[in-house]
Amino acid sequence: MTARPAAGSVSVSNLVKTTRNISIAAILLALVISLVGTSCSAVNPTALTVDNWTLSDSEFQSQLEAFAKVYSTSGGASELKSTDGNSWATSYTAAFLNDQLNLQLAQVGVDERGLTVTDADRASAKSLLEQNFTNGAGSSVFGELPKSYQQTLIDGVAAQNVLGAAVVAEAQTDEGLRNLYEATKDQYQGDLVCASHILVLAGSGSSNAAATDAQYATALTAIKDIQSQLKGTSNFATIAAAKSQDTGSAESGGTLPCSPKGTYVTEFDNAAWNQPIGVVGEPVKTKFGYHLVLVSARGKLTFEQLKDSLKQSVVDNADAIVSAELVRIAATAKVSVNQRYGQFDAATGRINAPSGATPTTVAGLPLQ
Repeated sequence: MTARPAAGSVSVSNLVKTTRNISIAAILLALVISLVGTSCSAVNPTALTVDNWTLSDSEFQSQLEAFAKVYSTSGGASELKSTDGNSWATSYTAAFLNDQLNLQLAQVGVDERGLTVTDADRASAKSLLEQNFTNGAGSSVFGELPKSYQQTLIDGVAAQNVLGAAVVAEAQTDEGLRNLYEATKDQYQGDLVCASHILVLAGSGSSNAAATDAQYATALTAIKDIQSQLKGTSNFATIAAAKSQDTGSAESGGTLPCSPKGTYVTEFDNAAWNQPIGVVGEPVKTKFGYHLVLVSARGKLTFEQLKDSLKQSVVDNADAIVSAELVRIAATAKVSVNQRYGQFDAATGRINAPSGATPTTVAGLPLQ
């Protein structure tokens, strides 16, 4: 019951020798963790409160039982238990609470910014949840969860997506990029190269399975066909977005982070540091396939020269940027956690499991 990248895809992180966020496997897991139980009031015990929103213990119990029933189809329900098998693992209950907390903080953030979550946003969130809540046979089990639980997830994921898009868009404005540059400019002091590329895979592009000569020949034919469609450099980004098989950079027009010498695999690195600036080079063969490389700047670079790279950094680190915004929101939100299940740390925006929390063996369920 896990979410995996599509077969036959390569990300920019593969191209980089030294590598550098909504996995629903985590949301399931975290949401599964849901027995975050009886709380403050003996009349109406609660597990978690965020501003005016409250999750009662009874709701938690029903969510946990529903998830366990769904999760059992993949043979893993017992892994949600503590080592003695008599209770839910406390590390899971804390993880579930953190997931619920983030869903609610996202909705607080949406309200703070005056953003609107549309029916289309909720439909998109539902589709994502249906795709990721699957059993061992690959069939969706999202519809088997209680309706109220489904709606909580749909509303929360939709809010996360809307808030995330707004935060990332803000970070990509001139002001946002300038702030990012000032905060990280130490890493931009040496000689750097800024490049974009279009990749056609040879075979699967896997570094673990060398492509055959025939697969390289097919890739070379394809990259030359793409090369023939280029009009100088004016449509490079458009072609990269449509044709490149580097899933990590295609959406950004093939833009890669400005990097020091030795960052990329050898053949690509040599091209980036030696071919003329502002000209699309001849196809470059690497273990992944063939690349068309366009260098936009090289040397000691100014903020203006780094802007495209900074924008790509925002995209690459979108999950971290959104997480930082949720921490900011958490610092001023009214968050209350049943102490039986953990302590809320306003500085990190997270709920810490009780000391001696029970570890489990589940290897990663979906989160978003």
